[in-house]
Amino acid sequence: MKRIYQFICAFCLVCGFTACNDMLDTNPDNIIKEDEYINKEDEIYKGMLGILNRMQEAGDQAIWLTDTRASVLETTDNAPDALKAIYNFDPTNGNEYADPTCYYAIIIACNDFFHKMGEYHKNVGGMSESTENNFKALLSSAIRFKVWAYWMLGKIYGKAYWFDDPLTDMKDLSDTNIFTYCEMQQLADKCIGLLDNGITVDGLSIPSDLKVNWAAWLNPETEDATAYVQWEYLVPPTILLRAELVSWKCNYESEDAAQADWLWIRDTLLKYLYDIHMAEEGTELPIPNYNTTDEQGELAMIFQTNLWLRFDLAHSYTTLFSSEEIGNKSQVVSAILYDYTNHQRNRLVQYLCPAYPSNDAFYLRPSQYGQDLYNEEDIRGITQRMVMDRINGQPCMTKYYMYYDGTAHTYKYLRTNIFEIQPSIITFRGHDFHFLLAEAENHLGNWDQAETILNKGITSRFPSNTLSDSTWCQYYASWFAPRGGYGNAGIVGAAAGRVHKLPKPTDPNYNLSEAERKQIYDWAIADEHLKEYVAEGKSYSYLCKMAERYSNGGRGDQAAARDSLIKRIVPKYTSAAAQQKVRGSINGNGYFIQWDLKD
Repeated sequence: MKRIYQFICAFCLVCGFTACNDMLDTNPDNIIKEDEYINKEDEIYKGMLGILNRMQEAGDQAIWLTDTRASVLETTDNAPDALKAIYNFDPTNGNEYADPTCYYAIIIACNDFFHKMGEYHKNVGGMSESTENNFKALLSSAIRFKVWAYWMLGKIYGKAYWFDDPLTDMKDLSDTNIFTYCEMQQLADKCIGLLDNGITVDGLSIPSDLKVNWAAWLNPETEDATAYVQWEYLVPPTILLRAELVSWKCNYESEDAAQADWLWIRDTLLKYLYDIHMAEEGTELPIPNYNTTDEQGELAMIFQTNLWLRFDLAHSYTTLFSSEEIGNKSQVVSAILYDYTNHQRNRLVQYLCPAYPSNDAFYLRPSQYGQDLYNEEDIRGITQRMVMDRINGQPCMTKYYMYYDGTAHTYKYLRTNIFEIQPSIITFRGHDFHFLLAEAENHLGNWDQAETILNKGITSRFPSNTLSDSTWCQYYASWFAPRGGYGNAGIVGAAAGRVHKLPKPTDPNYNLSEAERKQIYDWAIADEHLKEYVAEGKSYSYLCKMAERYSNGGRGDQAAARDSLIKRIVPKYTSAAAQQKVRGSINGNGYFIQWDLKD
């Protein structure tokens, strides 16, 4: 009988949950045994750390697995054969980089946390006030971690096995009482359902959007929020998780049926941003470590795509990534954090930096084709050096390990010892709001809004700083200066990138159908997504989303959709044989990563 999770179950039972200061230490002497967990309050803490540990182990997986197939990065001669195989579109089943174990380990850890927290709540005589206050919020956080893991499985592999049971031994994959095989359409529905309905634990209804008061829980004696500000960024937010999943759900609906979903994305995200930008003084905001008494206008820049990103080098675009301290990053929404001093590692600097002190390091670099996608003024391109640069004569991605020193007017490594740099891996950031809004406005038929958000922004579209067009939702008024910080410059404008010249219904001799126009705009948004999210594990999956959309819902056919994806990545490959191999692989096996979950 074929089995699933033989490795995962053994891994989780052996490794268990680790202690606070050794989150990646899997020494069996430090493990909480099955019959011991959870018996006291500190095990609740360790159980949550166990989930965070699994998140750390999954953090860079999508980057190596998907950015290798996107339009910018290529493998170096140093890269291991398995990574080159991913890049070359060789079969991925059995490839160590394609193994989805890390995502299923998160799901298993979350399911076990739900189960054990329920047992603890049922059996315990009472909890401390701080634990009582955060009990539901901790479970709510685990819901979002579980949804994030399934979303990652769906957009990378196009399928997953859904299960809610805690797994303490091997289970038969054919047992439909435990496992439900889901392709992306059903997976998106189940994730959205979990976010909307939450879970029930020992009779308690747990919604998905509760926020943990980390300072009060972890240090109730002082409740020093500043000491725990980074914890505020650990959990992906419900609003963006749901919006991303809804945008995938729309792929499988007809355009008419999808209108309600696109409207939800547009109105919900706009209202969220509006409430933040227009908050009265003293208002508690749904974002970490910010208040409404800021006198420098920084509050109003939060989650904006604005001129500040482009022009203020002291707080440049690179500060999104080139820091190991996530707190006070106005464009960061959530992130996976690492601490070198506590043995918490990812492979970002090792794989991307040609000066890393290891003979077998430096596996991925910007291809020549990828470099040429950016105009010289684009702050993400190699000329401006903020995101990619040349080190030891090698073109490389520098966004995770170099920063601009405004005093010395040069770029420097984050640490003297390069191997100690442990940058965070961002799961959501401000640009996500804008890409989703452009996508939603496009499908709502609002081409002007979609083109404006994608290209030069509202400040350029309405230079009088007045929303003078009644077809625009009034929530956009909060995007202007001064409440909009330095003014909204659009996705392209904030990076000084190359403007997308899109057909407009007001153009002379315009003769496109609305369906044709929407598709052109969608692929333009995808093109910019490819340039914006290099080495973040997001770019290639966006192409997959577009290809799925234009293969379903009566919007097109599979062959044409695959061809649209292929032509965006094939030019990166320098030989005709390699290009033909990519075409053949995608036309034959599809664009998702292939992995057989059965033995």
